[in-house]
Amino acid sequence: MDAVDVAVVIPCHNREDTVAEAVHSVLDQDFRALEVIAVDDASTDRTVEILEGISDPRLRIARNPGPRGPSAARNHGVSLSAAPWIAFQDSDDVWLPGKLTRQMARLKDSPFVAAYCGMVVKADALPETAVQGRHPDPSIRPLEGDILPSLSRGSYISTQMLVVRRDIFDDVGGFDEDLPALVDWELMLRVAQTGPVAFVDDDLVVQRMSDNSITRSSRKRLDAQDYVLRKHAEVMARQPGALAHNHHRLAGGYRMFKDYGTAARHALQAVKAAPGNPRYAAQAAYLYARSLLS
Repeated sequence: MDAVDVAVVIPCHNREDTVAEAVHSVLDQDFRALEVIAVDDASTDRTVEILEGISDPRLRIARNPGPRGPSAARNHGVSLSAAPWIAFQDSDDVWLPGKLTRQMARLKDSPFVAAYCGMVVKADALPETAVQGRHPDPSIRPLEGDILPSLSRGSYISTQMLVVRRDIFDDVGGFDEDLPALVDWELMLRVAQTGPVAFVDDDLVVQRMSDNSITRSSRKRLDAQDYVLRKHAEVMARQPGALAHNHHRLAGGYRMFKDYGTAARHALQAVKAAPGNPRYAAQAAYLYARSLLS
């Protein structure tokens, strides 16, 4: 096989209906100096059989030897490659033509430590299928360069959108395997502290919102937001309003689950971080009173 510039890691678990399309959307890229490392995470369906039926020497099939979960599978996949750049794909999503070429054009011989692109959310990758959402929201600023101020307020870079320098990925410690969701956000909070990030302003990934997608689990996302806030509280506190914003958002999330005591604690932290915000004060007063009645 020719020299590999980019290793694309795909964690796979019971994706027999979509994994072939996901893999082929990477192998069919016009950027040819790549390898695909598909890491099976204890699938019980025909996922591995389908992967073995794809005859391309650039595809490697591995099994996750460690703890279950996509983060452990991704970390294992990265460990199997010596490529200087790492990209990620999900086993139910699709890369559009030109994605990798356009990202690598921004990255090579540049100060950027990573690059991401736009993504649309759809039921499937057919052109005629309606778009359910887009990432990132164009109102977010900044989207390129030092993105830590905007990234501290919330997640907008998913793994499928990302290419990152291998040495940076290793230096920051890879994916946090303890997180139940939002692993991409937590990783990028660490990556963005190491240098500027490039943005290719075009929708080059289709995220298929499948029934068992972790993105659908609002409780897992809420728990992950809480974890990330605690882990990166110091970083967020350095960004104007980010710490208060995240506590306010968590207060609203715990309120949805009727966990009024935890909601009230986050609401009070939002007020502490931004004491002049009347919206945060009103939320804290309501949730504190509601917690006393629970």
